[in-house]
Amino acid sequence: MNNLLGEEREQYQKKRKSCDEATTNLRTSRRRLCNNKNEEDGHNYNKSVSTTLKLYDDPWKIKKTLTDSDLGILSRLLLAADLVKKQILPMLDLDNARAAETEEGSPVNVWDMETNSMHQLVLKRWSSSKSYVLIGKWNHDFVRRRDLKKGDEIGFQWDPFNRAFNFCVLKRATTPQ
Repeated sequence: MNNLLGEEREQYQKKRKSCDEATTNLRTSRRRLCNNKNEEDGHNYNKSVSTTLKLYDDPWKIKKTLTDSDLGILSRLLLAADLVKKQILPMLDLDNARAAETEEGSPVNVWDMETNSMHQLVLKRWSSSKSYVLIGKWNHDFVRRRDLKKGDEIGFQWDPFNRAFNFCVLKRATTPQ
């Protein structure tokens, strides 16, 4: 009988040791998941969960404060090359993105959110400054119709469902009194 109790005790201890090892392995795995250690460079990166709270994401990724040249008779809106490359070209299909780099340019639809009207402009790379311009009826459809002035801030955002840019006057310039 003593022999039987000794065998049971031995089996119990083996099971307990096995459970303890499993628990240790599980803890180690959890620790690795939580810490997500990169052993090569010794840095800790938390890739599984973001703890940053972002309260507001401004939808107007393309903003421009209008200048005299944007409002002139040349009927063009000058846009910075880096802005176009990051925010506009990736939204266009491949053919239109390539066409924007040519002399002819690429047609883009622009929805005026405040007047609920659709307009078509042409986006092209301006060879003299390596910037991009929106041309076409910019002056007629936007500057004159919306009474845009120097210092007004406008914004564009891409609408993937309608495959068009939304346009809005974000802030009117303060007029001296």
